[in-house]
Amino acid sequence: MMANRAKVGIITILLLFSLITGVVQGNDAGSGGDAGNSFSTATSLSSYSSTYYGNLSTTNDTNDYYSINMSNDTGIHVAVNFDTTNNDFDLYLYSSTQSTIDSSYSWSSNESVSSNGTSVGGTTVFLRVAAYSGSGDYTMIISIFSVYTGAQNDANTGGDASDSQTSPTVLNSYNATYYGYVDNNVDEYDWYGFSIPNNYSISASLSWNNTSSLIDLDLHLFDSNSTYLDYSYDNNPENVSSGSASIGGTTVTLLVRAWSGAENYTLLVNFENISNSQVFNQNDANSGGDVSGDFSSAYNLTGNDTYYGWISDSGDINDIYAVYVPPLFAIEATMFWNNSGDDYDLGLFDENESLIDSSFYSNPEFVESGGINVSDSIVFVVVQAGTGEGNYSVNISLVNQTSLPVFNQDDAYSGGDAGNGFSNATSINASSGISYWPGYIDDSTDEYDFYSVFIPVDHGITTSLSYSQGWLGIYLYDSSNSQINYSLSQQQPLVVSTNNTGSYVGDSNVIIEIWGYSGSGEYNFTISIFTLDADEDGYYDDVENSCGSDAYDSLSTPLDTDADGICDALDNDDDGDGVDDSNDSFPTDPSENSDIDNDGIGDNSDDDDDGDGWSDTDELDCNTDPNDYTSIPLDTDNDGHCNVGDDDDDGDGQPDSTDAFPLDYEEWLDTDYDGIGNNADTDDDGDSYDDELEITCLSNPLLSSSIPLDTDDDGECDELDDDIDGDGVSNDVDASPLDSTEQLDTDGDGIGDNADLDDDGDGYPDDVDVFPLDVTEWEDFDSDGVGDNSDSDDDGDGWLDDIEIFCDSNPFSFASRPADFDGDLSCDKMDTDDDGDGVLDESDVFPYDELEWSDLDSDGIGDRQDTDDDGDGWSDIDEPICGSDPLDGNSIPLDYDSDNICDEMDLDDDDDSVPDITDEFPFNPSESSDIDRDGIGDNADTDADGDMWPDSAELICLSDPLDASSIPIDTDSDMTCDLIDPDDDNDGIIDINDLFPKDVSEWEDLNGDGLGDNKYPLTLLDKIKLNSNIIMPILAVIITIIAIVSFVLSRKTNKRDEIKEDLDKYDDFNIDFGLHKTNEVNENLIKSQEEENINNQSEDIAPLEKFDEYPGWLWDSVNEEWVPEE
Repeated sequence: MMANRAKVGIITILLLFSLITGVVQGNDAGSGGDAGNSFSTATSLSSYSSTYYGNLSTTNDTNDYYSINMSNDTGIHVAVNFDTTNNDFDLYLYSSTQSTIDSSYSWSSNESVSSNGTSVGGTTVFLRVAAYSGSGDYTMIISIFSVYTGAQNDANTGGDASDSQTSPTVLNSYNATYYGYVDNNVDEYDWYGFSIPNNYSISASLSWNNTSSLIDLDLHLFDSNSTYLDYSYDNNPENVSSGSASIGGTTVTLLVRAWSGAENYTLLVNFENISNSQVFNQNDANSGGDVSGDFSSAYNLTGNDTYYGWISDSGDINDIYAVYVPPLFAIEATMFWNNSGDDYDLGLFDENESLIDSSFYSNPEFVESGGINVSDSIVFVVVQAGTGEGNYSVNISLVNQTSLPVFNQDDAYSGGDAGNGFSNATSINASSGISYWPGYIDDSTDEYDFYSVFIPVDHGITTSLSYSQGWLGIYLYDSSNSQINYSLSQQQPLVVSTNNTGSYVGDSNVIIEIWGYSGSGEYNFTISIFTLDADEDGYYDDVENSCGSDAYDSLSTPLDTDADGICDALDNDDDGDGVDDSNDSFPTDPSENSDIDNDGIGDNSDDDDDGDGWSDTDELDCNTDPNDYTSIPLDTDNDGHCNVGDDDDDGDGQPDSTDAFPLDYEEWLDTDYDGIGNNADTDDDGDSYDDELEITCLSNPLLSSSIPLDTDDDGECDELDDDIDGDGVSNDVDASPLDSTEQLDTDGDGIGDNADLDDDGDGYPDDVDVFPLDVTEWEDFDSDGVGDNSDSDDDGDGWLDDIEIFCDSNPFSFASRPADFDGDLSCDKMDTDDDGDGVLDESDVFPYDELEWSDLDSDGIGDRQDTDDDGDGWSDIDEPICGSDPLDGNSIPLDYDSDNICDEMDLDDDDDSVPDITDEFPFNPSESSDIDRDGIGDNADTDADGDMWPDSAELICLSDPLDASSIPIDTDSDMTCDLIDPDDDNDGIIDINDLFPKDVSEWEDLNGDGLGDNKYPLTLLDKIKLNSNIIMPILAVIITIIAIVSFVLSRKTNKRDEIKEDLDKYDDFNIDFGLHKTNEVNENLIKSQEEENINNQSEDIAPLEKFDEYPGWLWDSVNEEWVPEE
């Protein structure tokens, strides 16, 4: 019983310890634990609006991930609240692809995210609550809302308009009405873009039907730089316009925004041609256009004239003019306009573009340079449209100022205006005594006059100012520009002086400033420079007067004991020792000022100021007051050394630093601090044990933590006790002599069996050890009473443990048994024929298939089922027909064309679509015929028809390359057909220069008679024509020849007709034989005949003549007929 209670106690302590030290599990979103810390482990939440609670910590729980399966047509809004005193949590919303939809990470206690128009319905979204800093609870409020899913057709685009200004939905630039839809939750923005034609403006009107206050749509108009042109909100309809702004030729964007709610809208867009409006037809100040609104490009005008212009608060806000103001002139400008509903403003700026004057809210507006000197400079007149637009007139006047005092000054007789600052102060040459000086000042144009005056050594200055009107001030400064004195009063004269100021300005310059506080006019001021030492004794007069000496007697000087510059009459400390004379016992002795013991010796010289017999030095060392005779040092042992400096105050030989009783020579140690020295104390360490008893029981009588050990609290220390733990078992037989709850220790581990959770020390707690007192056993898996270490079949499944281990089954699982495919009670790992098909596994390609054991082609299909055992791609049925071995992968059928039909069975072996029976080359897919039977296929044969002409040449020469009877025409038989031969007759003259390209014997006809010069040489007349230098000598011969020729020609005419008639007959004849020639050839023949007759007019014409043009025929000139050549 005692042992069980001890175990319960120990277990209880362990449980409490685990609760105290272990991590406390959370209950995020009611999950009973911590929410997931990644997307993959996110805690799933409901798809309905709900409120959840969670906890985060930057030390061990920085992220909580949640997932929500969103219903179709829904959106989500999430808010997280937490204590911001010491915490900062952030919130993120992710899509189903883990992309960020929205995030919130401000310092606010309310972080919120929304789907923001992103379509999340029907998908899974993720939430992450992250601890940026701190630890604590949070509340997460999830709102699921319905979203509009109807198909949009914004502006008839077939979808939703763009939600981005940078890529708006572009619409046509003409007047139109559009319809659309916006939703504050999911479709807040519809952006439209327009290209504005030149000289056009745009306006738009937005309206909607729902008049509920929950529906609010806004309309915004932006220019091409995304700058507002106009906007409208809190109305229905909302209206915007570009007004007269110059936006033609640019792009603008129009935004329809759902400020709240969701609604269909109507958008009317209107474009207006404003080319005839005033804004595009300006002539400001006769400039021919609009005047610039920029100072850098201001339009130049002259003064004393009136100018006209136009401005607008939307498209032409400023017109800026530049006007030169001549020397000694000022400027004024007045502006008028007619429309009382408009408000224009006028400004005047100097050449540095700083404002001089301005006028608002009046008509006319008036500005002037006034007292500001703008002469000989450029000023700017700025006309500005406050509200409205329209025409204006501005009159510019130049005012002559040559007679004004401001331009005719002679300040302090300087011939001009005095300087206006320290750096340019006008110098005045004033001598000692009184001098008078004039000046002029103006609070607007000449506000300050500065003068510089030199003051001699040992002199001062007083200045007095008087003026006729206004209000002036006068200031006096030293050479470092530090103010000495000033006077600003309407009580005249105004006086400033160095007197009574403590300022010494001798041998330096002072500055006098006269300030025109208000008004303008002339003034006068006097300067009085006076000496500071009348008797020249080195003491200023005011000092001597104060010190009682004679200021006008150089022998009478002030007494000054301490020479501090302050005479004794005025000095509160004459000897300058820092002690007022009234408190100084020795007022003229700077080394003494007190005598405490009144012994006539000053304390500074007295070594015992209070006269108590102790020197001042000793008293200071002993911390007593050397100035108080009642304060004397303490000396306990009267050794002449005060206790403060004495190392052993009581003289007991024990230094005070270690003496618990430094003033008691009989005691020096008190171990228990009970105020009783150890010499007198019977219990030195105060542990309630007598010192002598402690010595007997082996404890330290001087150490309170060391007390006699009495384990069983029986009043007898263990050193003297035979049963230390008082359990009734003597120490010599008690396994735990110091533990009354233990006597035995079975495993000898130093822990008694009552407290030991593992009595036999086998590493298994007794409560789970089936054999708690047997160190060799602790489990009995099959409960057969035999420990598993001894049991050869631990799970009792009939398979020995070592067999199960060898066969890879679990010896501790009844359900886990060795694999035995054929059920022969020999596990497969040990069985040499797993499938029992009679083929050993080492030879069985399919050791677990009793129907298969070989696979010749290793294709994973057993040969019994395989239709192609050798895997050569040919079926086992076809191979025997084709003459190959179906069991030999290297034996395959012949298949010339690789069409998977062996040649033995293939009707077209070369697969050229010509059956083998008609194919002259059955195993050549590129050939199938041989026209010339030369053994070379027509496709490869360069002369397929064998006519000696290459096929390529025949194609060029227009003959048939597949017909031996069709050959190219080749006049000169050089194997280059006439069609491409540059010299058809091969006479050495190219055809283009050969007058007879088909006649190898002719190529030239110098006399142009149509007959070749080789056969028909030139006549004398031809030569004469070709050689004109001999015409005159042979003129008679020519005349004779002409007469003869005329005779012959008259005769030839009749003959020519006969020949032509004959040739016509000859043509008809030749047609039948394919020998027909052109009329040109006939004409040549006639000409040849004529020439022949002329050249042979004195001879008989030969009976038969041959012509190359008609081979095989002769001309019978006698009978005038053609006859065959024999």
